[in-house]
Amino acid sequence: MADTWVLVADSSAAHVYSGKHLRAPLKRIESMEHEASRQRGVELMSDAPGRVHNRFGPGRHSLDPREQIRSEEAQRFARDLAARLASAHHEGRFDRLVIMAAPAFLGVLRTVLAKPLLDVLVAEVPKNLVDHDVADVEAHIP
Repeated sequence: MADTWVLVADSSAAHVYSGKHLRAPLKRIESMEHEASRQRGVELMSDAPGRVHNRFGPGRHSLDPREQIRSEEAQRFARDLAARLASAHHEGRFDRLVIMAAPAFLGVLRTVLAKPLLDVLVAEVPKNLVDHDVADVEAHIP
């Protein structure tokens, strides 16, 4: 029987914990960081902001590219995490998955998880526990 994995993530860092079952003690097996998500939007930009037309009327305004870039970096990190999880699941390293993530990032993760991962997903916890210790993570497992 394979393990249960718990992914604890936000848009810039993630930890993967492993346990024999949902109530077993967890052990951290991997940590990942996405430095681009930690940078300020200004540091990621190289051009002036784009401009768009208002939905109604003749007005135009510039977009706030910092938020768009941060969102793109969060999506990139989510795709990387999903690919790592899919590979480990394909190798048979776990058969149950719990995801604990900041609420906004949890929504991003949901959109990029492949069907086999969704099939083994047993719980989602919309909390940012990346900076918490393993005891806090274990306490939040439903």
